[in-house]
Amino acid sequence: MASQRHHARAVGVVTAALLAAGCGAQAAPRGAWRANAQQVVAQLRSDVAAVETVGPTRTAASAQLADLSDMFGLLLAYTDLSGCTAMVQSTGAPPRVARVLARPCAPLQRAAALFAQANTRHDAGALVAATHTAAQAQPALVKAALLVAK
Repeated sequence: MASQRHHARAVGVVTAALLAAGCGAQAAPRGAWRANAQQVVAQLRSDVAAVETVGPTRTAASAQLADLSDMFGLLLAYTDLSGCTAMVQSTGAPPRVARVLARPCAPLQRAAALFAQANTRHDAGALVAATHTAAQAQPALVKAALLVAK
């Protein structure tokens, strides 16, 4: 019973964090977009690297779902990933650049939704799928990093 309450509380925290991601984003001052874009891309790449620590099997993912420390780290990373679009919009990048920055957002946000499913249903398969889905954004993140590095 206590375990169920603890799990329900953790689910509530995850859900609230995912919903709050991207809230309060503000426009960047004129000319600061490049530094902002570099920071966003670096953060998203770091978050993808963090979620790639999930074991490649359902057994390993199930163990991570049961580990509160692992789940906290994943929660932080997936919270950022779920707010990808808002993060990109807040850079103030020109439309041409913003389109490139936004390309990885669809798979990253799908990965965040899979993480929420994994956490709420204790679904190890969804956690493995979330990891694979986040990894699909890597090529677009590399292109975005190269574009804003100029």
